[in-house]
Amino acid sequence: MSDKDVKDTENETLTSADGVDGNDASVSIDSIEAVDFAVVYDDTDDAGDTADHAASGTAESQEATADKEDAEGIATEDSVASDNANRVNETLALGTTDDKTPLAGRESVKADSATSVSSQIDREIKHRRKKDAFFFKTNPTFALDHVTVNDRKTGRNVLDDVSLAFHAGATYAVLVDADDVEQHQALLATMVGMMRTTSGNVMHKSTNIADVEPVDVLGHRIGFIPQRFSVRGDLDAESNVLYAMDASNRNFLQPKPVIARELLKRVGFEEVTSGMPVGKLSELDQRRVAIARALSCEAEVIIADEPTVGLNHDDAAVVLGLLKKAKRDEDRKRAIIVVTSDPGVADQMEHCAELD
Repeated sequence: MSDKDVKDTENETLTSADGVDGNDASVSIDSIEAVDFAVVYDDTDDAGDTADHAASGTAESQEATADKEDAEGIATEDSVASDNANRVNETLALGTTDDKTPLAGRESVKADSATSVSSQIDREIKHRRKKDAFFFKTNPTFALDHVTVNDRKTGRNVLDDVSLAFHAGATYAVLVDADDVEQHQALLATMVGMMRTTSGNVMHKSTNIADVEPVDVLGHRIGFIPQRFSVRGDLDAESNVLYAMDASNRNFLQPKPVIARELLKRVGFEEVTSGMPVGKLSELDQRRVAIARALSCEAEVIIADEPTVGLNHDDAAVVLGLLKKAKRDEDRKRAIIVVTSDPGVADQMEHCAELD
């Protein structure tokens, strides 16, 4: 095709286009503008950049939060430090005063509650001036608490609701009826744990004697001086004391022979006693040995049954003197209890109780 033909063809095409009416042109333009199309972006790299940007923003936010918390913490520490400094200054200020008033002239500090109560009690006692207006009792070392012992055969209450209290460091007498042997024996047997009570308790401090083995009662808690068989007549004085110490089944801080000789010396033996059977000694010396045996178990309670029976007046006074002396040693105090039917003996003790 020649250049002229090509040119004519183009002109025809243009003429054909120009020949379209206005409506057709408008529709054509609108159709072009209404074409829907989508643009697809290759955002692989851009997503990474966006994530990095978001992470960067988060990090910056966390860093800002941390900076804020650090600032608040510093402010709090500064506040605490300031408070501590103020307290230190206040404390130091207590030691510095311009008050030149002598100490004796200053107002005394108010006593604490315990001192105030003690002072108040002292003032009340002085004000009332009665010895028994305020009497504070300690718990007894040994006591019979509403003890009743019933004889099942006769139905009799041999001991009927008996309550007695004995304190260490004092001597006591329990006066019994000379004609009521049953009551006398029941009282002794109950006190040393050899007879059970029908009701009530026999107490050594906070321990019920009924709950303790007999060897513990007579070997540790109670030193008993019976009216009969208080010594072994076939043994000498020292062997008698050693026999009682061995029977107590307890440990001693010193050798037993040393303790035995010391006890015998305490009750009045001034010469060697070895080799002489106690059965050949006088009644007074036999009572001395019996007292030493009772003391050997280091008990806080000594119970003596009719300790002066069969003795003359002078010898009886010696025995009672030894018992009264035994209520207090350098290392311990004891409750000395004499069970007797002799009013004269009972009068020698500091306290006396009579059974009905």
